[in-house]
Amino acid sequence: MTPSCRLEPAYIAGGRDKLFALHCAPAARNDRAECVIVAPSFAEEMNRCRYMQTMLAQQLAGHGIALLSVDPFGTGDSQGEFVEADWQQWIRDIITAADYAGQLGYRSVTLLGIRLGALLAAAAAPEVKNLQRLVFWQPVSNGKIALNQFLRIKIAAAIGRDEDGGTTAQFEEELNRGNSIQVAGYDVSPALFRGVQAAHFDQYLSPITAPISWFTVLASEERSTPRADLKTIEQWRSEGKQIDHLTSIGPAFWQAHERTLAPNLVNETISHLTGVPQHE
Repeated sequence: MTPSCRLEPAYIAGGRDKLFALHCAPAARNDRAECVIVAPSFAEEMNRCRYMQTMLAQQLAGHGIALLSVDPFGTGDSQGEFVEADWQQWIRDIITAADYAGQLGYRSVTLLGIRLGALLAAAAAPEVKNLQRLVFWQPVSNGKIALNQFLRIKIAAAIGRDEDGGTTAQFEEELNRGNSIQVAGYDVSPALFRGVQAAHFDQYLSPITAPISWFTVLASEERSTPRADLKTIEQWRSEGKQIDHLTSIGPAFWQAHERTLAPNLVNETISHLTGVPQHE
C-alpha cells in the first residue's frame, strides 16, 4: 500500500465469535472523519474482490478517508466455518463493523456493498450509526439470483468431469432435507441458503433514508444496464429514495480467477465520494 495508508489488523468481538478486521487508516483524516465499510460479496467472489478493495483503500487514503473490511463470521480470517454461517448473522456483522468504526473515532460512515454485499449493506443500514450513504458495486438485487449463479459452478464442474451435474431444484431438495451441499469448496448449510434466497431489496428498502449510489460495470460502451436493474432503480426513485445510477466501463473483476482490476470503477467511486476528479 502507499505510505499514506496504514494497515491495522485486529480481531474484534462478533455475535458468534471473533471477526477479523482490517483497518486501512489514512495518514490524516478528512474533516468529516469518514470511513468506508465493505459489505463483501459471497463465497469466492469475496476473495476475487479483495484486489479492488486494496486499490480503493489506497486512493481513499489520499483523501483522508479510511476503509474498514471485516470478514463476516465463517469467512476469510474470521472465526467459524462457512457451513456454520447464516444470513442474519452476516447482517449483524456489518453492524458490528460500523460500531467498530465508531470506536476508532470515525463520525461518518459509507457502506460499500459489493455484489451480494449490497443486500447485506441495505439490510444493515437502518442500524448503522452515522450512516451518510450507501454505495453499491454491481449489486445483486435478490439472493435467489446470486444462489442460482453460485449453483451453476457446481453443475459446470460436474459436467467437466463427465458426471451428472444435477439441477438447482435437486440441490434445493437436498437442502430442504436438512443436508448441506458443497459448491467450489464451500459447504452451504440449509440455514444460510434459505437466508440468502429470501434476501431481496424490496424487503430492505423502506427504512433506508441515506442516499444510494448504484454503480453498474459494463464490458464496453456498447453494453447497457440490465432492464431489471433500471426498473428497480426507477421504482426506488418513485418511492422517494435518493439514488444515483452510474455506469463504469471495465472487466467483471468478481468473476475473474486471476487478479483483475477495474480502475475506472475505483476512480469514478472516489470522484463521486469526494467531488474531486480522478485521473489514471
